[in-house]
Amino acid sequence: MLLALGALGVALVGPRLGMRSERVEAAGADVVVLLDVSRSMTARDTPPSRLDRARRTARDVLAGLAAGDRVALAAYAGHGVLLTPLSADAGALAEMLPFLDPDLVGTPGSRLDDGVLAALSAFDASDRPRVLLVLSDGEDPARGDASVPGLEAARAGVRVIGVAFGSETGAPIPDGDTWLRDRRGREVLTRREPARLARLAEMTDGVSFRADRWGEVDLTSLVSALRRDVAAAPGSAVERRVAAVRVAPFALLACLLLALEATGLRPGRRAAGGVAALTLLAALGAASPEERALEAQLRRHPGDPEALVRLGIARAERGHNAEARRALTAAALRASDPQLAAVAYHDLGVVALAENDLESARDAFLDAVALAPERRRSVYNLEWTLAALAEKTPPPPPSERPDSESERRDERPQPTPAAADPDPLTPEEARRWLESVRDDARRGLRAAGRDAAERSAGRRGPGW
Repeated sequence: MLLALGALGVALVGPRLGMRSERVEAAGADVVVLLDVSRSMTARDTPPSRLDRARRTARDVLAGLAAGDRVALAAYAGHGVLLTPLSADAGALAEMLPFLDPDLVGTPGSRLDDGVLAALSAFDASDRPRVLLVLSDGEDPARGDASVPGLEAARAGVRVIGVAFGSETGAPIPDGDTWLRDRRGREVLTRREPARLARLAEMTDGVSFRADRWGEVDLTSLVSALRRDVAAAPGSAVERRVAAVRVAPFALLACLLLALEATGLRPGRRAAGGVAALTLLAALGAASPEERALEAQLRRHPGDPEALVRLGIARAERGHNAEARRALTAAALRASDPQLAAVAYHDLGVVALAENDLESARDAFLDAVALAPERRRSVYNLEWTLAALAEKTPPPPPSERPDSESERRDERPQPTPAAADPDPLTPEEARRWLESVRDDARRGLRAAGRDAAERSAGRRGPGW
């Protein structure tokens, strides 16, 4: 019995042993651009500076991605910070690039490992290809261990694409009207170290590039490497290598051991316990009839967004929130109908609320409202979530479960008391209000950098 429970525990953990090939329908990639904003990136051996060339490369990459791709921004110096969530609006992220400079993070140094770990937090439960683009000179004065972030990226199924800027001969670091000097008064010389980026790429089945002396890189090859695992046409599939999760051998071993316990020569309570354990094991692994029907439908029609939404709801009702999130995220990304995508995002937010993940719930409700502003329940849930985040003492959740199928068919606004729901703005009034709001990207990015600096206080290294 103890051996059976041990094997069952290993199976539930889902051990990753080796690699396997799988064919997936991937219409877009999730890309996080990680920019090195340490002081060494201000060196001018690639004119006008390494940082300027890295920002230009990031801008060109954002312009070269396809409409189905999602992208996020992250940066690092003495610590790493995720600046934006994954978004399909690459143009908005390109407008933020000029504000990424050495003053953004606030903590001096160059912690590539911390930057990679911060960037990995952007990826959600989507089954889309995951890529991390690192734009850096590769230098790390503190000599951090690059294998740790490499292992984390490989475990998360993220391929690392590195681009190294600068020169191996090195260059001084500007410091006002002179050059930066160390504690002994010697001029600090910074050199490109592409080996660290190459090591990260090698550990994750990625690739690394070296910019030339002018900071130029083959953009066509770079974008092709980023979108390597994306299908060439909608509806087609690609083959990619992923970690193999070995559950069946351990589950089978547990079943055999429990069968021996139940049917062995030991009568009485032990046999009854074995039968009960077998029943429990079957209950844990069995799906509901609705789930089995939906899974069969998805095998016949892979990527059907409506079936994915229904499967996500069925899983959420059974308390399998992680599986529900994966199904709903896939539905939201695959749905061509904005209304159906809004339903998927709304249900995704409700599942996040059930797990008390207010940040994820806020992001999901924002997407739902952006796609379908007339959905009153999504607007209400978004307002409640924002209030809960601000107060840090949330009242009871506004919704206990995802939309039912009947509720999705009837999207008419529900009447609410006038005091709780004032008259909505007309489209013209909403447009004027939005145009009157000034979006200060620099201030928002600085705030994100300060928050990350407070969390990483005490981890200091050389100031370049």
